Amino acid sequence: MLSFGWAEILLVFIVVIIFVGPKELPKLIKQLSSFTKSIKKLSREFKSSLNEIADQEEFKEINKSIMEVKDLKEDFDIKKNLENEINSIKETSNLVEKDLHDINKKKTQDEADLI
Repeated sequence: MLSFGWAEILLVFIVVIIFVGPKELPKLIKQLSSFTKSIKKLSREFKSSLNEIADQEEFKEINKSIMEVKDLKEDFDIKKNLENEINSIKETSNLVEKDLHDINKKKTQDEADLI
């Protein structure tokens, strides 16, 4: 972006004094200040009008609808749901394998007791 150091500001000031003249400098400063005030006023009005538009009920309802859609998107997140299902299936299979291992161990223990 534009960045000015003291040397650049001093150079611009000297050029303005040379071209405008010291007698006309106060008028130029007044014109620049009134111009900046009008720009600031326009920007405040523009910002306030945008805020008024954003506060209207229709936009609030649209925003609410968008938030509901985002919530639905999270609910229908296939990847997340599949990961949860896979994890639950893995847990179930681990439990089944453990049960089978315990049953086989008990079976072998019973067979050893019979001998």
